[in-house]
Amino acid sequence: MNRFSLLALVALAAIASIPTGACAQQVRLRIGHDQPTGTMYDEGHTMFRKLVEERSGGRIRVDVFPAAQLGSEVAMIEGVRMGSLDASVAHVANASTVVPGLALFSVPYLFKDRDHYERVLGDPKFHERIDALFAEKNLGLRVIGYYSAGVRTLYTRRGPATTPEELKGTKIRVMNNPVEARVWNALGTIPTPMNFGEVYQALQSGVLDAAENAPSVIETNRHYEAARTIILTEHQRSICLVLMNEKKLAGLPPDLQKLVLDAARDASAHERRRDTELNAQAIERMKAKGAQIIIPERARFEARITPIQEEVAKSLKMTDVLALIRNRAR
Repeated sequence: MNRFSLLALVALAAIASIPTGACAQQVRLRIGHDQPTGTMYDEGHTMFRKLVEERSGGRIRVDVFPAAQLGSEVAMIEGVRMGSLDASVAHVANASTVVPGLALFSVPYLFKDRDHYERVLGDPKFHERIDALFAEKNLGLRVIGYYSAGVRTLYTRRGPATTPEELKGTKIRVMNNPVEARVWNALGTIPTPMNFGEVYQALQSGVLDAAENAPSVIETNRHYEAARTIILTEHQRSICLVLMNEKKLAGLPPDLQKLVLDAARDASAHERRRDTELNAQAIERMKAKGAQIIIPERARFEARITPIQEEVAKSLKMTDVLALIRNRAR
Protein backbone atom coordinates (compact mmCIF):
# COMPACT_ATOMS: atom_id res chain seq x y z
CA MET A 1 0.00 0.00 0.00
CA ASN A 2 1.49 3.33 -1.04
CA ARG A 3 1.47 6.52 1.02
CA PHE A 4 -1.46 8.10 -0.87
CA SER A 5 -3.65 4.98 -0.43
CA LEU A 6 -2.94 5.01 3.29
CA LEU A 7 -3.90 8.68 3.56
CA ALA A 8 -7.13 8.01 1.67
CA LEU A 9 -8.05 5.20 4.04
CA VAL A 10 -7.36 7.43 7.04
CA ALA A 11 -9.55 10.16 5.56
CA LEU A 12 -12.40 7.73 4.88
CA ALA A 13 -12.15 6.37 8.41
CA ALA A 14 -12.32 9.89 9.80
CA ILE A 15 -15.42 10.68 7.75
CA ALA A 16 -17.06 7.42 8.80
CA SER A 17 -16.50 8.33 12.44
CA ILE A 18 -18.51 11.56 12.10
CA PRO A 19 -22.13 11.13 13.32
CA THR A 20 -24.66 11.11 10.50
CA GLY A 21 -26.48 14.15 11.91
CA ALA A 22 -23.36 16.26 11.72
CA CYS A 23 -23.04 15.55 7.99
CA ALA A 24 -26.63 16.46 7.28
CA GLN A 25 -27.13 19.92 5.91
CA GLN A 26 -28.71 22.31 8.39
CA VAL A 27 -32.22 23.43 7.44
CA ARG A 28 -32.82 27.18 7.60
CA LEU A 29 -36.27 28.67 8.02
CA ARG A 30 -36.87 32.37 7.30
CA ILE A 31 -39.98 33.70 9.04
CA GLY A 32 -41.37 37.23 9.11
CA HIS A 33 -43.92 39.50 10.74
CA ASP A 34 -44.85 43.19 10.54
CA GLN A 35 -44.74 44.28 14.19
CA PRO A 36 -41.85 45.75 16.26
CA THR A 37 -39.61 43.51 18.35
CA GLY A 38 -41.02 42.64 21.76
CA THR A 39 -44.64 42.65 20.58
CA MET A 40 -47.07 39.72 20.44
CA TYR A 41 -46.02 38.41 17.00
CA ASP A 42 -42.37 38.70 17.97
CA GLU A 43 -43.03 36.81 21.20
CA GLY A 44 -44.56 33.99 19.15
CA HIS A 45 -41.83 33.85 16.52
CA THR A 46 -39.07 34.05 19.14
CA MET A 47 -40.60 31.14 21.05
CA PHE A 48 -40.99 29.18 17.78
CA ARG A 49 -37.29 29.71 17.03
CA LYS A 50 -36.29 28.63 20.54
CA LEU A 51 -38.40 25.47 20.48
CA VAL A 52 -37.41 24.43 16.96
CA GLU A 53 -33.68 24.97 17.44
CA GLU A 54 -33.60 23.27 20.86
CA ARG A 55 -35.79 20.30 19.89
CA SER A 56 -33.97 19.73 16.61
CA GLY A 57 -30.57 19.78 18.28
CA GLY A 58 -29.41 22.36 15.76
CA ARG A 59 -30.68 20.54 12.68
CA ILE A 60 -32.93 23.53 11.98
CA ARG A 61 -31.99 27.19 12.25
CA VAL A 62 -34.76 29.81 12.34
CA ASP A 63 -34.16 33.41 11.24
CA VAL A 64 -36.83 35.90 12.37
CA PHE A 65 -37.43 39.11 10.40
CA PRO A 66 -39.61 41.53 12.44
CA ALA A 67 -41.05 44.99 11.79
CA ALA A 68 -42.08 44.45 8.15
CA GLN A 69 -38.45 44.06 7.04
CA LEU A 70 -39.74 41.73 4.32
CA GLY A 71 -42.81 43.79 3.45
CA SER A 72 -46.43 44.14 4.54
CA GLU A 73 -48.48 41.16 5.69
CA VAL A 74 -50.04 40.82 2.23
CA ALA A 75 -46.59 40.98 0.60
CA MET A 76 -45.27 38.32 2.99
CA ILE A 77 -48.20 36.02 2.22
CA GLU A 78 -47.15 36.22 -1.43
CA GLY A 79 -43.53 35.63 -0.42
CA VAL A 80 -44.49 32.43 1.40
CA ARG A 81 -46.54 31.31 -1.60
CA MET A 82 -43.61 31.89 -3.96
CA GLY A 83 -41.09 30.29 -1.58
CA SER A 84 -38.91 33.37 -1.10
CA LEU A 85 -40.02 33.29 2.56
CA ASP A 86 -40.69 30.10 4.51
CA ALA A 87 -43.32 31.32 6.95
CA SER A 88 -45.11 34.44 8.15
CA VAL A 89 -48.10 35.49 10.22
CA ALA A 90 -51.13 37.25 8.77
CA HIS A 91 -54.30 38.62 10.29
CA VAL A 92 -57.31 36.85 8.77
CA ALA A 93 -58.45 40.14 7.23
CA ASN A 94 -55.24 40.24 5.20
CA ALA A 95 -55.25 36.51 4.53
CA SER A 96 -58.77 36.88 3.12
CA THR A 97 -57.20 38.55 0.08
CA VAL A 98 -56.25 35.02 -1.03
CA VAL A 99 -58.86 32.99 0.90
CA PRO A 100 -62.09 35.05 0.84
CA GLY A 101 -63.94 32.83 3.33
CA LEU A 102 -61.66 34.11 6.09
CA ALA A 103 -63.38 37.49 5.82
CA LEU A 104 -66.05 36.08 8.14
CA PHE A 105 -63.68 36.75 11.04
CA SER A 106 -63.68 40.46 10.24
CA VAL A 107 -67.26 40.63 11.51
CA PRO A 108 -67.22 41.99 15.07
CA TYR A 109 -68.53 40.33 18.22
CA LEU A 110 -68.22 36.70 17.04
CA PHE A 111 -66.65 35.74 20.37
CA LYS A 112 -68.21 36.69 23.70
CA ASP A 113 -64.94 36.45 25.68
CA ARG A 114 -61.42 34.99 25.67
CA ASP A 115 -62.53 31.55 26.89
CA HIS A 116 -65.00 31.29 24.00
CA TYR A 117 -62.24 32.33 21.59
CA GLU A 118 -59.83 29.70 22.97
CA ARG A 119 -62.46 26.95 22.77
CA VAL A 120 -62.95 27.66 19.06
CA LEU A 121 -59.20 27.80 18.30
CA GLY A 122 -58.74 24.50 20.13
CA ASP A 123 -61.51 22.72 18.24
CA PRO A 124 -60.18 20.14 15.71
CA LYS A 125 -63.27 20.68 13.55
CA PHE A 126 -62.38 24.36 13.28
CA HIS A 127 -58.82 23.47 12.21
CA GLU A 128 -60.13 21.04 9.59
CA ARG A 129 -62.44 23.67 8.12
CA ILE A 130 -59.70 26.30 7.88
CA ASP A 131 -57.30 23.77 6.34
CA ALA A 132 -59.97 22.89 3.78
CA LEU A 133 -60.36 26.54 2.78
CA PHE A 134 -56.66 26.72 1.93
CA ALA A 135 -56.63 23.33 0.21
CA GLU A 136 -59.52 24.39 -2.06
CA LYS A 137 -57.46 27.34 -3.32
CA ASN A 138 -54.31 25.27 -3.99
CA LEU A 139 -52.12 28.14 -2.80
CA GLY A 140 -49.18 26.12 -1.55
CA LEU A 141 -49.79 27.45 1.98
CA ARG A 142 -50.18 25.43 5.17
CA VAL A 143 -51.66 26.83 8.39
CA ILE A 144 -49.31 25.71 11.17
CA GLY A 145 -50.47 27.92 14.03
CA TYR A 146 -52.97 30.44 15.35
CA TYR A 147 -51.74 33.67 16.93
CA SER A 148 -53.76 36.45 18.51
CA ALA A 149 -53.37 40.19 17.99
CA GLY A 150 -55.43 41.30 20.93
CA VAL A 151 -58.99 42.56 21.06
CA ARG A 152 -59.35 45.26 18.45
CA THR A 153 -60.70 48.58 19.66
CA LEU A 154 -61.24 52.05 18.22
CA TYR A 155 -58.93 55.06 18.60
CA THR A 156 -59.59 58.53 17.26
CA ARG A 157 -58.34 62.09 17.04
CA ARG A 158 -61.92 63.42 17.16
CA GLY A 159 -62.52 62.94 20.87
CA PRO A 160 -64.91 60.78 22.94
CA ALA A 161 -67.82 58.79 21.50
CA THR A 162 -69.88 56.15 23.26
CA THR A 163 -72.41 55.18 20.56
CA PRO A 164 -72.30 54.42 16.82
CA GLU A 165 -74.34 57.55 16.18
CA GLU A 166 -71.55 59.71 17.58
CA LEU A 167 -69.08 58.19 15.13
CA LYS A 168 -71.07 59.14 12.04
CA GLY A 169 -68.81 60.51 9.30
CA THR A 170 -65.56 59.42 10.96
CA LYS A 171 -62.88 58.50 8.42
CA ILE A 172 -61.50 55.22 9.74
CA ARG A 173 -58.66 53.08 8.46
CA VAL A 174 -59.71 49.51 7.70
CA MET A 175 -57.84 46.48 6.40
CA ASN A 176 -58.29 45.80 2.73
CA ASN A 177 -61.29 43.49 2.47
CA PRO A 178 -64.95 44.17 1.62
CA VAL A 179 -66.34 42.82 4.90
CA GLU A 180 -64.37 45.40 6.88
CA ALA A 181 -65.91 48.11 4.71
CA ARG A 182 -69.41 46.63 5.15
CA VAL A 183 -69.05 46.55 8.94
CA TRP A 184 -67.81 50.11 9.35
CA ASN A 185 -70.39 51.46 6.91
CA ALA A 186 -73.04 49.88 9.13
CA LEU A 187 -71.60 51.80 12.07
CA GLY A 188 -71.93 55.09 10.18
CA THR A 189 -68.22 55.68 9.55
CA ILE A 190 -66.31 56.19 6.29
CA PRO A 191 -64.04 53.13 5.86
CA THR A 192 -60.67 53.88 4.26
CA PRO A 193 -58.43 50.91 3.29
CA MET A 194 -54.77 51.60 4.03
CA ASN A 195 -51.57 49.67 4.75
CA PHE A 196 -50.71 49.60 8.44
CA GLY A 197 -47.39 51.39 7.97
CA GLU A 198 -49.15 54.50 6.62
CA VAL A 199 -51.61 54.93 9.50
CA TYR A 200 -49.54 57.06 11.91
CA GLN A 201 -48.82 59.76 9.35
CA ALA A 202 -52.40 59.70 8.07
CA LEU A 203 -53.72 60.28 11.58
CA GLN A 204 -51.25 63.07 12.20
CA SER A 205 -52.11 64.84 8.95
CA GLY A 206 -55.88 64.40 9.26
CA VAL A 207 -56.21 62.11 6.24
CA LEU A 208 -57.73 59.72 8.80
CA ASP A 209 -59.86 60.52 11.85
CA ALA A 210 -59.54 57.10 13.44
CA ALA A 211 -58.28 53.55 13.21
CA GLU A 212 -58.84 50.33 15.11
CA ASN A 213 -56.39 47.83 16.50
CA ALA A 214 -55.33 46.04 19.66
CA PRO A 215 -54.05 48.21 22.54
CA SER A 216 -50.55 46.72 22.41
CA VAL A 217 -50.29 47.54 18.70
CA ILE A 218 -51.60 51.09 19.28
CA GLU A 219 -48.97 51.58 21.99
CA THR A 220 -45.89 50.02 20.39
CA ASN A 221 -46.50 51.95 17.16
CA ARG A 222 -47.19 55.15 19.16
CA HIS A 223 -50.50 55.76 17.39
CA TYR A 224 -51.94 57.15 20.64
CA GLU A 225 -49.75 60.21 20.05
CA ALA A 226 -51.78 61.08 16.95
CA ALA A 227 -55.16 59.79 18.15
CA ARG A 228 -55.36 60.25 21.89
CA THR A 229 -58.89 58.97 22.53
CA ILE A 230 -59.16 55.18 22.84
CA ILE A 231 -62.71 53.85 22.79
CA LEU A 232 -62.79 50.29 24.15
CA THR A 233 -65.30 48.87 21.68
CA GLU A 234 -63.52 45.48 21.94
CA HIS A 235 -65.27 44.55 18.72
CA GLN A 236 -62.97 41.89 17.32
CA ARG A 237 -60.85 39.14 18.84
CA SER A 238 -58.21 38.78 16.19
CA ILE A 239 -57.26 35.47 14.63
CA CYS A 240 -53.85 35.54 12.98
CA LEU A 241 -52.64 32.60 10.91
CA VAL A 242 -49.08 31.32 10.94
CA LEU A 243 -48.61 30.29 7.31
CA MET A 244 -45.81 28.08 5.98
CA ASN A 245 -44.78 27.20 2.46
CA GLU A 246 -46.30 23.76 1.86
CA LYS A 247 -43.39 22.45 -0.23
CA LYS A 248 -40.86 23.57 2.36
CA LEU A 249 -42.71 21.70 5.10
CA ALA A 250 -43.23 18.59 2.95
CA GLY A 251 -39.54 18.61 2.01
CA LEU A 252 -38.46 18.09 5.61
CA PRO A 253 -37.88 14.57 6.98
CA PRO A 254 -41.01 13.26 8.75
CA ASP A 255 -39.53 13.73 12.22
CA LEU A 256 -38.70 17.38 11.50
CA GLN A 257 -42.15 18.00 10.00
CA LYS A 258 -43.72 16.85 13.26
CA LEU A 259 -41.23 18.88 15.26
CA VAL A 260 -42.06 22.08 13.34
CA LEU A 261 -45.83 21.54 13.65
CA ASP A 262 -45.59 20.80 17.38
CA ALA A 263 -43.37 23.84 17.95
CA ALA A 264 -45.81 26.06 16.02
CA ARG A 265 -48.69 24.81 18.17
CA ASP A 266 -46.80 25.41 21.41
CA ALA A 267 -45.46 28.81 20.28
CA SER A 268 -49.00 29.84 19.32
CA ALA A 269 -50.33 29.01 22.79
CA HIS A 270 -47.48 31.03 24.31
CA GLU A 271 -48.12 33.96 21.98
CA ARG A 272 -51.83 34.11 22.84
CA ARG A 273 -51.10 34.10 26.58
CA ARG A 274 -48.52 36.85 26.24
CA ASP A 275 -50.79 38.84 23.95
CA THR A 276 -53.44 39.04 26.67
CA GLU A 277 -50.86 40.26 29.19
CA LEU A 278 -49.30 42.78 26.81
CA ASN A 279 -52.64 44.36 25.93
CA ALA A 280 -53.72 44.83 29.55
CA GLN A 281 -50.37 46.47 30.33
CA ALA A 282 -50.56 48.67 27.22
CA ILE A 283 -53.89 50.22 28.24
CA GLU A 284 -52.49 51.23 31.62
CA ARG A 285 -49.30 52.68 30.14
CA MET A 286 -51.16 54.72 27.50
CA LYS A 287 -53.51 56.04 30.16
CA ALA A 288 -50.51 57.12 32.23
CA LYS A 289 -49.12 58.93 29.17
CA GLY A 290 -52.26 60.98 28.73
CA ALA A 291 -54.46 58.88 26.46
CA GLN A 292 -58.18 59.21 27.18
CA ILE A 293 -59.84 55.82 27.77
CA ILE A 294 -63.57 55.64 27.00
CA ILE A 295 -65.98 52.81 27.83
CA PRO A 296 -68.71 52.86 25.15
CA GLU A 297 -72.22 51.42 25.15
CA ARG A 298 -71.14 48.14 23.56
CA ALA A 299 -74.69 46.80 23.32
CA ARG A 300 -75.47 49.59 20.85
CA PHE A 301 -72.55 48.52 18.66
CA GLU A 302 -73.45 44.81 18.88
CA ALA A 303 -77.06 45.53 17.88
CA ARG A 304 -75.82 47.09 14.63
CA ILE A 305 -73.50 44.18 13.84
CA THR A 306 -75.32 40.96 14.76
CA PRO A 307 -77.49 40.90 11.59
CA ILE A 308 -74.35 41.30 9.49
CA GLN A 309 -72.89 38.07 10.92
CA GLU A 310 -75.55 35.91 9.24
CA GLU A 311 -75.45 37.98 6.06
CA VAL A 312 -71.68 37.65 5.68
CA ALA A 313 -71.57 33.97 6.65
CA LYS A 314 -74.20 33.16 4.02
CA SER A 315 -72.49 35.17 1.27
CA LEU A 316 -69.13 33.48 2.00
CA LYS A 317 -70.64 29.97 2.39
CA MET A 318 -69.37 29.91 5.96
CA THR A 319 -72.66 29.36 7.82
CA ASP A 320 -71.30 26.09 9.24
CA VAL A 321 -68.32 27.94 10.73
CA LEU A 322 -70.58 30.60 12.25
CA ALA A 323 -72.71 27.81 13.76
CA LEU A 324 -69.56 26.14 15.16
CA ILE A 325 -68.45 29.42 16.75
CA ARG A 326 -71.87 30.03 18.30
CA ASN A 327 -72.12 26.45 19.58
CA ARG A 328 -68.77 26.79 21.35
CA ALA A 329 -70.07 29.83 23.25
CA ARG A 330 -71.93 27.45 25.55
